[in-house]
Amino acid sequence: MGERPELWRLWNALHKLFPSLGLISDSFVTPGAWGYVGVDFVSGFRRNPSTRKAFALLEGVDDALFDGLTALAALNARRQEQLLRAVVILYLTMPLSIAALLADIAGDSIMAFLKANQPSAVAIGILATSAPLGYMMSTWRSRQLIGVLDLIRIERDQRPFTALELRDE
Repeated sequence: MGERPELWRLWNALHKLFPSLGLISDSFVTPGAWGYVGVDFVSGFRRNPSTRKAFALLEGVDDALFDGLTALAALNARRQEQLLRAVVILYLTMPLSIAALLADIAGDSIMAFLKANQPSAVAIGILATSAPLGYMMSTWRSRQLIGVLDLIRIERDQRPFTALELRDE
């Protein structure tokens, strides 16, 4: 895949350390999750198992390869955020706007329809909520991956800090 197979091998190994579905359980048990109290949000993040594995994976990787990996992570995060915006609009904003309009126009008949079809209405509500939630978790993880690369770059004292300069924050 591509002209730099080692870059893509590292990318595949790195992003697998940050699974989207693992975010829910990690939110309760990792040092980084508990580090969201107080002023220091970095020390706990550094102690996370996924962060430690990323440090081990990238130990000894040369600066050029690391820069390429950082650029891939930044590109991935930007693409994740673009998709999240589209999903939020398509799955949340538009349906809620349409529902509010219909409730205003024909509130009683809409409520009667929802009561008559309650299991289906609940299932549709859960599905409509699950997709944006899944994309939010994926976007969170992509940003977390960039944060780990920033930590590695800082600890390696690698300059310039291109990872910081590539991001749109």
